[in-house]
Amino acid sequence: MSDTKTTVLCGNEDHDEDTPAVARLTYPNARFRPVAVCAGDLEDVAEQALDEKASVLIEPVEHRHKPVTSAMKEVARLHFRERGGDVRAILLQAPDHPGYEDLPETIEERRKLPARFHVPVWDGNGQPNAWLCAVCWEDGAAWQWPCEVAAKQGGEVFAR
Repeated sequence: MSDTKTTVLCGNEDHDEDTPAVARLTYPNARFRPVAVCAGDLEDVAEQALDEKASVLIEPVEHRHKPVTSAMKEVARLHFRERGGDVRAILLQAPDHPGYEDLPETIEERRKLPARFHVPVWDGNGQPNAWLCAVCWEDGAAWQWPCEVAAKQGGEVFAR
């Protein structure tokens, strides 16, 4: 059996040549699709997310290259410098959580999604600020978390 690992490449199409990714980015508010990024892009995305006060989940990509650790430490430094403190807790979405474009069309279909997709997302832009369900929303309306599905199937919401 071979012990080789596949190198994950950066998803930035502007690179002239294939560049190894150091992290996978997931956007809890489903603003963008999950993407793999190289060390240079990771720093840019982290700074932009901090400037916009937007949430982005950063997970290291495992491969033979060493920049993963240094890139993750740099992101932690950026967060500390911007926020003035350590990260206390991070709510993770399911790895197969659908992106914004992949969500079903109607709220009825979204409510039928598995409980693990009905996780809280902080809406810091709305008035008033609130925790909303990541999938229970439609144009002009959003449901506070816990939504009906999360309340009924609470034990399955964060179970992996």
